Amino acid sequence: MDAPEWMKQAEELRAKRPRHILFLCVANSARSQMAEGIARSLAPPEVRISSAGSAPSRVNPHSIAALKEIGIDISGHSSKGTDAIDSASVDAVITLCAEEVCPVFLGKATRLHWGLPDPAPHGTSVSASLDGFRAVRDELRKRLGFLFSGSWFEKADAIRDAVRDQYARVAESNSCGCGPSCCDSNEMSVTPAEALGYSVEQAGSVPEGSNMGLGCGNPQTIAKLKTGEVVLDLGSGGGFDSFLASRQVGASGHVIGVDMTPEMLTKARRNAALGGYHNVEFRLGEIENLPVANDTADVIISNCVINLSPDKPRVFAESFRVLKPGGRLAISDVVATAELPEEIRRDLALYTGCVAGASLISEIESMLSRAGFEQVRVTPKDESKSFIREWAPGKPVTDYVVSATIEAIKPRK
Repeated sequence: MDAPEWMKQAEELRAKRPRHILFLCVANSARSQMAEGIARSLAPPEVRISSAGSAPSRVNPHSIAALKEIGIDISGHSSKGTDAIDSASVDAVITLCAEEVCPVFLGKATRLHWGLPDPAPHGTSVSASLDGFRAVRDELRKRLGFLFSGSWFEKADAIRDAVRDQYARVAESNSCGCGPSCCDSNEMSVTPAEALGYSVEQAGSVPEGSNMGLGCGNPQTIAKLKTGEVVLDLGSGGGFDSFLASRQVGASGHVIGVDMTPEMLTKARRNAALGGYHNVEFRLGEIENLPVANDTADVIISNCVINLSPDKPRVFAESFRVLKPGGRLAISDVVATAELPEEIRRDLALYTGCVAGASLISEIESMLSRAGFEQVRVTPKDESKSFIREWAPGKPVTDYVVSATIEAIKPRK
């Protein structure tokens, strides 16, 4: 059976390696807005994504709702006309109109036509009125998932490789990962650990070299660990938070640290041996595919790691799987308080530096709820801007990101 025309077009476009893709429909309210949101979640950092229409109006609330169901937030998008787009920068245009006349876009861009039906609300119930939008959303996910596959578009793997390489260098050089100043306390009135919320006693109680200044907060303050509990530390690094947790759960408890960087794992295991930690183990693995059995942990802690994942919904789904019923998340991480500008979001150095991968608070809440968690609470920490701005000197990153505590509960069966 021959491949459908849209698939042939996608293969041809992929071979041309476009750097700016524009989605067009009539009002830039539904199809093109959903396409922009989905494409942004799939495209590699170097590809710019835009959408426009011939008669812009507003982003249809059903479009927002349909994408929110899959963890994509376009509530901050605005409807645009083609005159708002720099035609010289666009090298691929995908039109999505079906029975309507699509807008004309001047320029030398490659053109594809993916005619999709207008998902105008129908039916009387909210669920029924969303059906048309869900159908178009799912078709766009299929087509764009195919377009952004292959060697050039392997965004997730590229991000993981960049993160792994960055933190391998950190482990081997005893430098820091979040920015050029995050581990330098020479000009600070407090130590980096104190700036993140740890006490001097906590920082001094662990083996030298385990506190690498890689965090953005102190998950211990919200974890409320108890004697005998099993704790899972996502992205355990040199073992700092794992070692602190081991003291709180005692000999009858157990701590499992998971990290995808072999160099970090070696460092953490060496630190555990030096400190005589017999209730701590470190496992090699990705937080999107945890090497942990179902219903194992009472508590999951993590410190400035989940923002580095290219598949955060998967991280939260895996966290839900390995937590016991009634288990809880106690996470410190970087979150976005406003939509990140294109130049920040597509900067791979800022991604590995714990900035560009930050998700909006509303997106995190949605991802956790869809994973099955209850009592979801994300609490921004404005005081964290004092050290986050040092991660990217000269760039206004604190206008968009901040550290936060993230808490949630897996319901009891």
